[in-house]
Amino acid sequence: MIDTREELTVALHEAAELEHGLMIQYLFPAFSMKKRLDEGLSAPQQRSARTWQATILRVAVEEMGHLGTVCNLLASIGEGPYLDRPNFPQRSGYYPFPFDLVPFSDEALYRMLVFELPQGEPLPPPPRMPAPDRLTMDSVAALSAAPDPLTYDYVGELYGDIADGLRRMDEQELFIGPRSAQVDNSWSVDLDLRQVVDRSSALAAIEDIVVDGEGSPTERSSSHYGRFARVRQEYEESGFFAAARPVVVNPRTRAQRDAPTGGTLLVEERTRRAAELFNGAYGTVLLMLEQFFGSTSETPEQRAVLRAATSRMMSVAIRPLAEVLTELPAIGPGSPATAGAPFEIYDRESASPFASARWTILLERLQAVIDDAVSLGADIPRVGAVGDTIRYVRRSLAEVAA
Repeated sequence: MIDTREELTVALHEAAELEHGLMIQYLFPAFSMKKRLDEGLSAPQQRSARTWQATILRVAVEEMGHLGTVCNLLASIGEGPYLDRPNFPQRSGYYPFPFDLVPFSDEALYRMLVFELPQGEPLPPPPRMPAPDRLTMDSVAALSAAPDPLTYDYVGELYGDIADGLRRMDEQELFIGPRSAQVDNSWSVDLDLRQVVDRSSALAAIEDIVVDGEGSPTERSSSHYGRFARVRQEYEESGFFAAARPVVVNPRTRAQRDAPTGGTLLVEERTRRAAELFNGAYGTVLLMLEQFFGSTSETPEQRAVLRAATSRMMSVAIRPLAEVLTELPAIGPGSPATAGAPFEIYDRESASPFASARWTILLERLQAVIDDAVSLGADIPRVGAVGDTIRYVRRSLAEVAA
């Protein structure tokens, strides 16, 4: 039972980890999809792949909005943002279901449906694949009982517990965060990000998150669950054609202490360097978000530029680098397997509490990403172009940092 600020904070941290993890598990299969006719797609298959990718990416954007809303919930009770999470893979037991990075496939779609499964809804049919190739069939039974020490089986159930806690606690004592810490929805894309200033707005924000994912009992078609179910049905009707590149599961550049087993180690040097560059860019975006959500000392101009720069990094760095990786060899010349974006967190990102130092550190991080991209660009020209574009992002931040 949640009835103290500390317990509520722990539950919101859990929610933030879930939203962050789900977002990445949607981005990964979307980035893995084939794009060109010379990859073996027919014209109708190419159109279908583009439509499915757009659907999955849109849901990932909404999960980013959910993560932002959870950060607003934390700010409303006086806590800072929480953008940390464990590395992949995570077996059932850490969360109510396994967390893996899986390329687009019937299994990936099955997993998406399990993540967004409304309480009381039967599990979807298991994924269509040969048994030896099936990655996580333990997830079929993952929702039947709460694994210790977790006390929820569904994402919606966790949010229900949080809502119950909000109702139990004294409103005046609980909502002590400054209103200036609330982030609005003025981003380059619609995140449906909700501001929270009191109990009623907190409960409305939680209801919005749950309905986005599960839908309502009478209307599920526009929910995440409904959209994923529609993609899976269309994929089945298309004959389960090979819509994804041969991307490995759970790519990684090194062993991680919080995910010591599993994963596919990227051993080809050029690919490993590209993956480390991706992780550096991803970590820098997390640092930018940490600074944006966690600080109220910047001027309105600085916050506007930081918001725009963060959005820009998503489109000019994260997506192109992730897609480049899906065409690079994962293991070596003897294997057709390709890499994917590892989304590894080498160390928890934390913005400096000192205003002047925050900007210096952020500019240093961006410069390191630029230098690595330009260096790797000698072998992979598209990566070099990414570095040139990030240079403009850094320049915009440097102009307001002083």
